[in-house]
Amino acid sequence: MWITEILTEKKKISEQLKNKYNLNKKNKVLWLVIINNTDILEKIINWFSHIPINAVIISEKDLWKKENIVYLDKQEEKNLMWYDFIICDECESDLLKYLKKWIVPIVQKDNYLNNILKEFNPVKVEWNAYFYDKVNEWSIFYAIIRYIENYKFPYDNRNLVKNVLEIY
Repeated sequence: MWITEILTEKKKISEQLKNKYNLNKKNKVLWLVIINNTDILEKIINWFSHIPINAVIISEKDLWKKENIVYLDKQEEKNLMWYDFIICDECESDLLKYLKKWIVPIVQKDNYLNNILKEFNPVKVEWNAYFYDKVNEWSIFYAIIRYIENYKFPYDNRNLVKNVLEIY
């Protein structure tokens, strides 16, 4: 499958997921959020209401009701491929699974995949992830904003996804 076909299919299925979960259709970005630290998660969710995203949060409880957020106990494997990116704090054991599904990771800088994950450089159009330095809401949110800025430029985002695909 070519990168253009992959991105077109991602967008199409992403729209179906937005309908399924009754998310805001104006928001283009569909995130998967797996943050186990509930203190950090609650702070980040509050910010989500102020940025144009849709988030599927894997959590045992609904922390904050918003039109652009849905909570699930777990995510079905078949739907993973259609997310634009994943934010996680303790998902390192599953990180390869997400990369195989063409999901751009936002993860802690010190992770076990440092040999294949590098911070995306839009100027050089190289590498395949976004990192946060510390496990706190400010560092994670800074990485999110960098990703959103990149997402606004289709050429950069296409290359970022292509770089994730090239891992496999």
